[in-house]
Amino acid sequence: MDVSERFLDAGYALLHGDDSEGRIQALSAWKARHVDPEWEDFSLTTCPDGCHWAAVQSALMELAPFGANRVVIVPQADNLLDRAKELPPAVKNFLTNPIEGTCLLLVARGVVSAAPGKILSAKPFSDWNKEGRVFKVGVLDSRAAVMFLESKAKEFHLVLEMGVAQSLVERLGGGQGVLTRALEVLELIAENHKVTHELLEQSTFRLGEQNAFAWSQAWQKGQISEAIKNLRIAIEDEPDGAPLMLLGQARREVERLCRLHDASQQGVKSASELASILGLTPKQIFLIDGYKRVIDRISAEGLKRLVALLVDTDSDIKGGVLSRSPTPMINLTISLCRAWSGR
Repeated sequence: MDVSERFLDAGYALLHGDDSEGRIQALSAWKARHVDPEWEDFSLTTCPDGCHWAAVQSALMELAPFGANRVVIVPQADNLLDRAKELPPAVKNFLTNPIEGTCLLLVARGVVSAAPGKILSAKPFSDWNKEGRVFKVGVLDSRAAVMFLESKAKEFHLVLEMGVAQSLVERLGGGQGVLTRALEVLELIAENHKVTHELLEQSTFRLGEQNAFAWSQAWQKGQISEAIKNLRIAIEDEPDGAPLMLLGQARREVERLCRLHDASQQGVKSASELASILGLTPKQIFLIDGYKRVIDRISAEGLKRLVALLVDTDSDIKGGVLSRSPTPMINLTISLCRAWSGR
């Protein structure tokens, strides 16, 4: 994805749109332009989701190391960008006249409207828009998505059989990030760089499953921020099916802990027997030591609490179909990280 240079150069900028992968790429590119890696721990502030303008202003006022800018990123600013008339005068002032030595990126996960009375139709954001400081990443319509795929395929030196691009769009939607990842997978498995309908049927790679794998790998390593990031990507890519898919991944791992605990209580010590009980292949026997460490760390009581949390999360997900709140899965992710890493 090509990110606007005017957006990247802007010290105060707005990123919005419903393409989660596109947002991640654009955010990373803007951050790389404005944050000195050597001073990142001291100069970068990431505001909590759903924070108010007062928290943003307070973060901008924090001192940065000498010679470095104070960079503030608001990763979920949708609540701040609804109605123009609700923008406080003090906020308009520092958005119009940026505080010296500061940079600010507001990120909205939806599309920020420019309709009358909406935020992009009023100053200072209307000026930001004209100046190229507003960058939108959005889901393409069917025709535009096909054109995007065909163009992107040339970059990957892939030859798409007639109709393949349309089939991909029908399966995956118009998210540019998702479509790009699909081509990356196809590039790895396509012989002679030719993508046929047959190859598409054989691969039926579900990006949701890839996200679930990335999520589980992160919490098994104790990487809370990475796990939360992958959780959000999975839910945004597939809001209806992802929570249950992720829950299934967690349930499988916790069930293995339970089986290992029961087998140990019964005196089973043979690695091959334990592998069979846990549903592991002979090549996966090395994983048993890791499960043992988790059990030793959290004890039987901790294992009971983890099982209870799975049951509660399952109930919360199925009972919150309308609200689609990510909170139950976030809580579960944090608990899994702590259980596997000991934090």
